[in-house]
Amino acid sequence: MIFTVSLLIIPIVADESNEEFQGLAWVTEEYPPYTFIDNGTPSGLMVDMVTAISRKAGYELPKQSIHFLPWNEAYQKALTKPRTVIFSIARTPERENLFSWVGPVVSSDIALYSSRDRNITLHDRKELANYTIGTITDDVTIDFLVDAGVRKDSIVTRSDPYKLIHDLDDGTLDLFAYGNIAAEYHIKNATGNPGFYKISARIGTFPVYIGFSAGTPENLVKKFQNAFETLNKTPDNGEISETERILSSWLLDENLKHLEYLTEGYYPYTFMEDGIPKGISIDILHEVFSRYGITIPSERFTFGTWEEVYQKTLTQNNTALCIIARSPEREDLFQWAGPIDKTSNVVFSRQDSADEFKNKTLEEMKIGAITDDIATIALINSGGKDIIYSTDPKELIKKLESGEIDGWAYASMPGYQLINKYASDPDSIVPVHSLQTYDYYIAFNKNTTPQVVQAFQDMLDIIRTEKDQTGVSTYDYIMYRYVDPVYSESSITPQDVTDLVNQTATDLARDAPGTIKNINAGLPPYRNAERPDLYVFMYDTAVNMVAHADNIRMVGANYHNKTDVAGKPFRDNIVQGALTNGSGWEDYIYSNPVESGLFWKTTRYQLAVGSDGKQYIVCSGMFRNNSE
Repeated sequence: MIFTVSLLIIPIVADESNEEFQGLAWVTEEYPPYTFIDNGTPSGLMVDMVTAISRKAGYELPKQSIHFLPWNEAYQKALTKPRTVIFSIARTPERENLFSWVGPVVSSDIALYSSRDRNITLHDRKELANYTIGTITDDVTIDFLVDAGVRKDSIVTRSDPYKLIHDLDDGTLDLFAYGNIAAEYHIKNATGNPGFYKISARIGTFPVYIGFSAGTPENLVKKFQNAFETLNKTPDNGEISETERILSSWLLDENLKHLEYLTEGYYPYTFMEDGIPKGISIDILHEVFSRYGITIPSERFTFGTWEEVYQKTLTQNNTALCIIARSPEREDLFQWAGPIDKTSNVVFSRQDSADEFKNKTLEEMKIGAITDDIATIALINSGGKDIIYSTDPKELIKKLESGEIDGWAYASMPGYQLINKYASDPDSIVPVHSLQTYDYYIAFNKNTTPQVVQAFQDMLDIIRTEKDQTGVSTYDYIMYRYVDPVYSESSITPQDVTDLVNQTATDLARDAPGTIKNINAGLPPYRNAERPDLYVFMYDTAVNMVAHADNIRMVGANYHNKTDVAGKPFRDNIVQGALTNGSGWEDYIYSNPVESGLFWKTTRYQLAVGSDGKQYIVCSGMFRNNSE
């Protein structure tokens, strides 16, 4: 469900300016999330803005009257055809006298993207002259490149961003230059991965405006500008302005500023310590905030009973649950970002009553459960019938100790923490029955714009997969801060990974460049589509990551002296083991692409010689399960 901006529509008597508005031609390009077509209807941040401004000015702009063209065609039409309005358009000195301007509405960065296997990093603008750069015809990026010292006639221009991405992929281009927000969208559509290409540099920021072609009546532009300024005003009641409401419905950083973050207190995911919210989910949220350059105060995190925070997120816009199990029963109630981790649900009982659970079914036992809690759903699904409901875990723990109930259903890790906090004798309460295990997510109110949730998911994926200078992801650090590594549910066997390593080594000997390209594209057999935790990765003898079928962000980086989250230099051990012994196995801690959490992993490695005469260390790993 798309978030709808609620604006007060006031009937306005038709006047001459209203008729003039009707005579305007509105043009734009496919430039998500600012402007794009959604199921045949114009949509996006700037579409919402121009329709909202028009409404404030007294004119109801039909979205279907907005024409989408390739950027160069839209730009030339706005230059040459009177009474044309173009958006989104950057206001630059070169364009200053070509249009009448309304804005600025928002800003965007110009980023330069390169293939990760090229590992291009620009430290000085003078280095741009060494590369072939492509961008969109007539785009503002050209002005930034020229200002940075690039000859205009050397810039490759096309009207279609996907052709530029193709040129970057096949090596025709060294760098693709474009506004970063739209570029990430197009790259994700083209490759399935918003981080597929590396940002080699950023060369500037431009403000986004609405441009009226030369000759548009001054009073009409002024009326539009006044309506825009009215939209920007903060209401006397302290709520956010209508402009902020539109921006926050499309841009993740703006949205994050206005959300209320709700939780019950659910260790180790969310808890209070010395008055400060902490935990896995809280730390992940703060990491997302920091990557957007914003700070969210502790007061924006609201702790309450589970029923209170659950119902509030269900019914109130601009809310998010910091941690919640995703289940079929809840699937359509929220929008989801994650997973963050997974947790099993259990039934706890007194130790002296544990034997009763061996001889009785769950439906014969009187079991306490929290209203609307996921363990309650798991209990009902497992046959629980005689359920005593409460909103307070402390109350149920006390009833369990007094014998008023036979058991208490709750998530295992949070349950242990609450037992240690509230039970008179924590050691006397033990888990006696396993219920279902669920993945835990951050859940947004259903009315949140899907593009915002997707942007949050993309950033979460980066936090999970992007390794820092020590070779560890932020997600790994956060998880290791609170929980120990666990065993996996993976069915991958030692023979599976050995066979894959052997096949890859054979393919390298036959065609090293083609094999490396196919690995980085995540193609089978190098990444198993049905079992995506079975994949190939590969180092050279200097511990540079040459190819990775699951995480393209790692390609091109050097991992010498870089460790797992526990400090083990497993990559150096792998390369040294291959150079010394030819092949072997290495154990370490790592995150799993198909399961949330930190896991014990073991990797098979083998020294191979490619058709190019170079030595490679071919690897494939398995996440260990507790049956070993």
